[in-house]
Amino acid sequence: MWVAIALVTAPQGIRGEVRVKPLTDFPERLGTTARVTAQIRGERRSFEVERARPHGRGMYVLKLRGIDDRSSAESLRGAVLEVPRDKAVPLPDDTYYVFDLIGSAVYDLDGNKLGEIADVIGAAANDVYVVKADDGAEILIPAVKHVVRLVDVASRRVVVDPPPGLLEIYRG
Repeated sequence: MWVAIALVTAPQGIRGEVRVKPLTDFPERLGTTARVTAQIRGERRSFEVERARPHGRGMYVLKLRGIDDRSSAESLRGAVLEVPRDKAVPLPDDTYYVFDLIGSAVYDLDGNKLGEIADVIGAAANDVYVVKADDGAEILIPAVKHVVRLVDVASRRVVVDPPPGLLEIYRG
């Protein structure tokens, strides 16, 4: 599995550097990442990161080994830079990457399957899990400790205790 960390937006100068927009909650990792894979138009190419530096308003400039002129840098425009899953930044306890949650089966405390997590919405107070039920309904589950009782990323299983009346809203 690959984790997207940046999007190449444009060449920077004439020596092969590229401007990138971070796609990670940890943009500083761009300064310490040694190797990335560029995915563009269905093709993957691996690059060593020679150097990286912040570049105004949340952007970064990267120099990738083998990309030595503006034309080569231009060929990477639109590429998504990725790292293997095992190179993702470790998270604190009880926090999860969205990509680890998508597709997880969601059960209530009685073991009834409610559906699968189809998306996670980042809201002001807390995230919200979008659970797609077998009948096609979408159930919005607040991702707070008293509702989400268990997240087992390895077995792709989430157990929730929805607030009273929540499920009835979605079941008509």
